[in-house]
Amino acid sequence: MAKEFNAYLLSGGIGSLATTAFMIRDGRLPSGNIFILEAKPLLCGSMDRAGNPGETVEPKTVEPETVEPETVEPETVPSETVPSETVEPETVPSETVEPETVEPEIVEPETVEPETVEPETVEPETVEPETVEPETVEPETVEPETVEPETVEPETVPSESIKELGLSQG
Repeated sequence: MAKEFNAYLLSGGIGSLATTAFMIRDGRLPSGNIFILEAKPLLCGSMDRAGNPGETVEPKTVEPETVEPETVEPETVPSETVPSETVEPETVPSETVEPETVEPEIVEPETVEPETVEPETVEPETVEPETVEPETVEPETVEPETVEPETVEPETVPSESIKELGLSQG
């Protein structure tokens, strides 16, 4: 049995009304288990369209309609009177039945000889090992590259520049 849930929604605004619709349709919650709690006498929250901004409008109070249950009188069926008849019980003569004697039948058990099964002999299969020749790889010979050294000529600095820097040539 499913657990009964109740839903309590605060305010009668459009969000609560939409939530109620989804709980009934998608959640299969009975409408009697949903309670909308509103402090104001008018439902719909900001969507009530009562008046213009800045205007004070007295909300209309809607009183719940009371419906009186309809009473249905049950139909009465007049009882029929049936004259009473006296019925005598029927007597059936009793028959005497002699019990029949049955001798038990003795059944000898059947002897079953066990079947002898000879084990099957299986010769092992001989598998010759596969011989794999190793692959010979010749090493690759790499000739070293000859690099000629660069000759760098020393730069000569004019003696006037050395004197300006305060260095002595030497």
